[in-house]
Amino acid sequence: MIYQLHTHYYDFLKYRKAFDFIKLNKPKLVVEYGTGESTYYLYECLQELNYGGRLIAYEDSEEWYNEFSNVFPEYKEVVKLVDIKMEDKTLGYVSYNHNIEEIEDVELVVLDGPDYRVHLTDTNCPSNVTTNIEKIIEHTNKPVHYFIDGRNGCVNYYNKLLDKKYHIVQPKEHI
Repeated sequence: MIYQLHTHYYDFLKYRKAFDFIKLNKPKLVVEYGTGESTYYLYECLQELNYGGRLIAYEDSEEWYNEFSNVFPEYKEVVKLVDIKMEDKTLGYVSYNHNIEEIEDVELVVLDGPDYRVHLTDTNCPSNVTTNIEKIIEHTNKPVHYFIDGRNGCVNYYNKLLDKKYHIVQPKEHI
């Protein structure tokens, strides 16, 4: 993983709609699934806006977790290493395995993981849906805004399952 960071978070164009949402709505808690450049920029956005919003990012790859922690040691309290649970091996549904109580006040979920090619179905195809957004909504019994980085199978799943008004749509040129 090589980070080619922009000078300002807003220059990370593929997340601009998520940043606009954060600026306008000031979510108290942003939860990200999958770490990388986006984690850096989400954190920087929250720091610059300085309204008290915080970020928790979950990562399943120990390699990515260690590299991110080495490059950005100041984020040690932000990024958490967790396992992936295969929810349905036939359909390819996975979830990040963590204590949902620690994120009950989440107002924005950013889905940028896991690497579906690592988590295979029973027919050796890549998984295609991360069910954590659904689990959060079931647990809290309230809608949550979400931004999905690419992951068309996951986007289609949630657009059928949930009210689309909560989906912050990534610009097509950045999918």
